[in-house]
Amino acid sequence: MLESKRISQIEEIIEQIKKKTGKNIQNFKPVFIDRRVQYRMRNLNISDWDEYVKLISSSNEAELLYSSFSINVTKFFRDPHVWEKLELEIIPNFIKKSKPHSMKVWSCGCASGEEPNTISILLQELCKVQNCNYRVYANDINQDAITRAQKAVYRNANLVNVKNQIMHKYFEKISDDSYQVKQKVTTKIDYENIDLIKISEKLFDIIFCRNVLIYYDKKSHEGIYKKFSESLKDGGILILGQDESMIGTKGKDFFELLHPKERIYQKI
Repeated sequence: MLESKRISQIEEIIEQIKKKTGKNIQNFKPVFIDRRVQYRMRNLNISDWDEYVKLISSSNEAELLYSSFSINVTKFFRDPHVWEKLELEIIPNFIKKSKPHSMKVWSCGCASGEEPNTISILLQELCKVQNCNYRVYANDINQDAITRAQKAVYRNANLVNVKNQIMHKYFEKISDDSYQVKQKVTTKIDYENIDLIKISEKLFDIIFCRNVLIYYDKKSHEGIYKKFSESLKDGGILILGQDESMIGTKGKDFFELLHPKERIYQKI
């Protein structure tokens, strides 16, 4: 529990970010903002919160702090059992029902692009057999992350879950420790530097929002779930992170849980 003075300082920081960048972070958890501020303070060798609040009101620090809110620790085919369920059951069912044969998928909080590229690779594999088309829409609040995603260059540590045959087909080695995703994958992805709350795209078949909602406060979740429901086609799929759940929220008014282990929900 944060003390009242710290809450007041965080509120001032929220106000300064809105004033300096036009970005609204009031839906983020105060404890999450607190952690990111402390991260920036360590980088700047600042120990006093009042000093940091003064800095953020008189420099470009607001933009730098805002950029740090995007969490960029991820890898290809993260949580392999989720991707297996998608490959063997969820996506084939959508392809069979889709008329014409096309799919539209949204990757929320895409970070440096591992998830949308994984989605594109999986759809390449499945659509090749089923003769369908697809687009992947991906967003993140961090422009630096979007820039890295568009370059699509990754180190071995990000690729540990990628099978050998997939590596050969969809990646090109460019150094001893880095690979670039091939254009046949990346040209199917549209990136945008924007908060998920402001997305206006509609009629998605599947939405991935994995390990993103944990950074938003609980009262924001209902609005986000409603937005996802409105953004999905009838019967569309929402996939949350392994540590996320709709328990204790009004998400159940919009979705039913199909596969508990994989955190896969369907619009009702």
